[in-house]
Amino acid sequence: MTQKQIENRALIITTLVNLMIAAAGTGMYFITGLQMLFLDGFFSLILVISSVTAVFISKLSGKTTKRYPQGLYFLEPLYAIFKSILIIAVMIHALISSAQVAFDYFLNGNGQIMNTSPIPAYSAAMTVLCFGLSVFNRKQYKKTNYTSTMLHAEYQANFIDGLQSASIGVAILILWLIPLDSSLGFLHYTGDFFILVALFVTSIKSPVVLVVESFHELTGGITQDKDICEAVKLSTGLPASAFTVQKTGMKIKVCIPKSVILQTDLAAKEDMLRILRQYYDYAEIKYTA
Repeated sequence: MTQKQIENRALIITTLVNLMIAAAGTGMYFITGLQMLFLDGFFSLILVISSVTAVFISKLSGKTTKRYPQGLYFLEPLYAIFKSILIIAVMIHALISSAQVAFDYFLNGNGQIMNTSPIPAYSAAMTVLCFGLSVFNRKQYKKTNYTSTMLHAEYQANFIDGLQSASIGVAILILWLIPLDSSLGFLHYTGDFFILVALFVTSIKSPVVLVVESFHELTGGITQDKDICEAVKLSTGLPASAFTVQKTGMKIKVCIPKSVILQTDLAAKEDMLRILRQYYDYAEIKYTA
């Protein structure tokens, strides 16, 4: 299978599993009304929609057009950027909504005891599914020689989803040990907010980093990825200082100044490219002035 076929198959499987996770999370939110489950369920719903989009992008990005003769690989980092921004927005929305409930309780004494009875079983099942899907996509990402920006986005999002589910389950089990009439009894009313704060702090880094990395790809920045640079060194026989590499989605573009290539060696380009494509299916080598 080509790296693009591996990516496409993984995204289809991811879409189906995310659909089950989203249905369970959304249903649990309507049962309990808790914002932490809104975050968990709606987060999974975002993953379903984005996974479907990713399947189409995976099939489309390699196509060439008159306007884009080098292909539509820029759609891959663009997808990762929009997905990460949407994840960040949902996390912020859930945090603000739960904060309003908590502040209303602390300021006015208004609040309801959280309905947590069905959460541990749900949390355990979702944790297994999300972490399992994250491991699967991480392995598929490795099979693409770490070139699939979309699988990178998927496995990180699945990991965050699993972390959310696991954290919610553990927090609720701890909450069950706290008597309602104790000094920590207020957590039965406001625990939703504190759990979301912890989830936000531990999860926000991954989508932010992915936005930065994907933007770097989208704008044609030079990659510093050690694995890619090492593969180029082995393929060309040149030191790292003698070339630059741009990565846009699965497309790897190696630029070598003609000044470092002897005139008699210009024909060696095809040999170097043949070796490089043993690592990356969608690689090209360009001699620059």
